[in-house]
Amino acid sequence: MSSGSLAGAQLDALLTGDWLTRGPLLLSEDLTPRELESSLALENARRFLATLLEAGALPATSDGALAHEALDRLLDILRWGAPDYGARVRAEFRADLREGDVQPVRIMRLVLERLGLMERGDGVFLPTVDTAGALGQQRAAWLFARMFRAYFRDFDHARSDPEDPAPEIHRHSAYSLWVIGQVGDAWWQTEDLLRLLLPRTVLAAETRRLTRLGGRAARAPGFRVVPGPLELLLRRFLEILPDYCLLESAPSLGKSTVAYPRYRKTPLFDRFIRFDFGVDPTPHLEVSPLGSLRLLR
Repeated sequence: MSSGSLAGAQLDALLTGDWLTRGPLLLSEDLTPRELESSLALENARRFLATLLEAGALPATSDGALAHEALDRLLDILRWGAPDYGARVRAEFRADLREGDVQPVRIMRLVLERLGLMERGDGVFLPTVDTAGALGQQRAAWLFARMFRAYFRDFDHARSDPEDPAPEIHRHSAYSLWVIGQVGDAWWQTEDLLRLLLPRTVLAAETRRLTRLGGRAARAPGFRVVPGPLELLLRRFLEILPDYCLLESAPSLGKSTVAYPRYRKTPLFDRFIRFDFGVDPTPHLEVSPLGSLRLLR
């Protein structure tokens, strides 16, 4: 078993479990509406579905995205971390606003489609037979768990943004969650926490692969920067967890030129995500203040 990482059967079980009925990682579906009332992700899903039900249909583009009219409506209805987000998006894109310009909406639409709570019709998105039922207060924990699983376990990033989908990074989301569960309640600088979230061999392999892609992109017409694995982890994983109230953030105390926040685990994390490897003692990590770790048994 390698230092700082699960290995063998335990890692395989963690990566192949379904998060609901089998595997070391299990999501709780007994959270109360009060525990979930601060979740931006859950509130916006409910607002999105309520808007869809009220409208009866939301217009879609020919390639299956939400059309400008739907985006304009949702910008007013959904709640944003920055109060001026909707105004800034409108000012930047005006009549050219597309779904890809509002990533939180695109991700929400893809998640709700995957859950069968909206479907495509002829030039529109429609509610399904399950949409209204998902909005009941008694279904809040069910919807929260299914949304979390649909995004962090089953999501296809090739459909959500133009960057490399990096399926190997996404496949290790359960490992990344396990690490966060191990780091205690201390505040962590973004850069330090990110370096812990993948097994070292995976981080090294993805760094090499994405560096090669970046080299090819630099020589191609229309040059664009290819994000590395830590940048993808930040955008697609770490920055999303506060929307589920599983991490909280605070301004950085460091001297980095990039103003990344600090993060720490919330009490809801341990209520919602449980780990049981079926061995005694359960594997856990010892993490130093400098961000190094080693596996303990």
